[in-house]
Amino acid sequence: MARPVTPSFRERVYALVRSIPEGRVMGYGHVAAALGNPGAARQVGYGMAALPPETDVPWHRVIHSDGSLATKGDPVRLVVQRGLLMREGLQFRRDRLDMAAVGWVPATG
Repeated sequence: MARPVTPSFRERVYALVRSIPEGRVMGYGHVAAALGNPGAARQVGYGMAALPPETDVPWHRVIHSDGSLATKGDPVRLVVQRGLLMREGLQFRRDRLDMAAVGWVPATG
């Protein structure tokens, strides 16, 4: 009997990120924890950075858990990410989002 094919961690990350509603965000560590891998925040970040420009994955909705944007020194990506989030109605205060107000937790069950 063949073993069922399971999606890779990165594919699971992309599926979860696609489910983040417009106007909401998740932290890298929150994504990893929601997928049962709480120590894999960096792997989530690597997955977001590996996405091509034409992706349907809303990478801009994944940020640092303190509400700051995470673009590793890429000023263009920083401007794009901030613009996309603002277009969704999110407001920054001192270059951070209020995670208590706009953070999203997927339903479990």
